[in-house]
Amino acid sequence: MQASVQIRQKLATLVGQIIDRCIQDARMIPTVLQREEVINILMEDPALFQKLVQDEHADQSQLSKEDLTVKLDAVAELAKLDRLETFEESFWDGQEVDIQPITKLTNQLTRTFAVYVGNAATLFDRAFEEFMDKFRQSLERSGLSLKTFDFTLDDVAVFEEKAISYLRAGDFLQAFTFERLLSSQIMMKQLVTLPKEDFSLREHLIRRALNDPEMLPGLMRFIIRVSYISQNSWDDLFPILAKRVLQNSEIERREQLIDFIEQDVFFSCNLLCRSYQEIRQLPRDQRRQAIESGLKHYKDEAESP
Repeated sequence: MQASVQIRQKLATLVGQIIDRCIQDARMIPTVLQREEVINILMEDPALFQKLVQDEHADQSQLSKEDLTVKLDAVAELAKLDRLETFEESFWDGQEVDIQPITKLTNQLTRTFAVYVGNAATLFDRAFEEFMDKFRQSLERSGLSLKTFDFTLDDVAVFEEKAISYLRAGDFLQAFTFERLLSSQIMMKQLVTLPKEDFSLREHLIRRALNDPEMLPGLMRFIIRVSYISQNSWDDLFPILAKRVLQNSEIERREQLIDFIEQDVFFSCNLLCRSYQEIRQLPRDQRRQAIESGLKHYKDEAESP
């Protein structure tokens, strides 16, 4: 027996609420402040130091007497991905820039991203499996026995609405975390399937941002940086962005994307497969032409049979 429209839509609403809750619950993660950081906090803000120590004792999370284990708001940290001031320097013109601080920050954000996404996935897997067991039991008590739940495009509209609400707020991390959890393997295990045709939430989110001049710059920077902060696990977002920007006839958007790539030393090096020192030797026009040529690879790849 297939689920009725009412049951599917009720299930979709509840699944969306579970994902939303898991995204919020995953944000506070334990992190260890090293001795130097602890000393700086103690000197600059004794009241904060005292609070952090009290919180550590309450959580019973102390690992050593020199370091300090605190709860870090991962979402607040990773929200910096679309507005990192360290990436606003001119890397290519003038004196050579020391990129060690940027490397350190990138490594830190990479660790934070991995823990946050891992937490969200673990929480969702556990919550979703428990919920589906109870949901099926509830249906059985009502005389219904359903094995599969195949969502239609109308059913999944509730997911798109929630993810877009994150997007409108500039919460790009949460918007795409929502999308990732929605395609989790635990959904398939429970025989809950999304529409196979005409539904790609990540494409819908990117297309929506492309049509919003206020939203687009932040999304471009976020997608560029998360492609390597995620250690390539989210690098499938950039090809979608690049393909759509290049397919569009607006030169302004293409130039805007090239600007943001040029401002990001790590992405530029990855895209051009050259070192920082090598790219610095290129005149600005050649550098931008090289970036544009690198982008065309994504368009050509998408159009190849």
